[in-house]
Amino acid sequence: MEFDKNFLDKLLKQAMENSRLRQNYDLRTSSADTSQRMLNALLPETKVPIHRHENTTETVICLYGKLDEVIYEEIVSYEN
Repeated sequence: MEFDKNFLDKLLKQAMENSRLRQNYDLRTSSADTSQRMLNALLPETKVPIHRHENTTETVICLYGKLDEVIYEEIVSYEN
């Protein structure tokens, strides 16, 4: 699959029409694929809630534009 300007423009148009100001395109090959392979169009002012993927990984690559990614580390406390 090729992600050309036409494809990205369509995805961005869908994001503009979405009240959450974002749209994703699923890159997984089947429902059994538990990876987080999605192409996300995120418009300014969209918010992605804090979340975690306990049994999978997530990679963020910005194709164009800019984004702020905040990574929270879990703090484990042990009581004696």
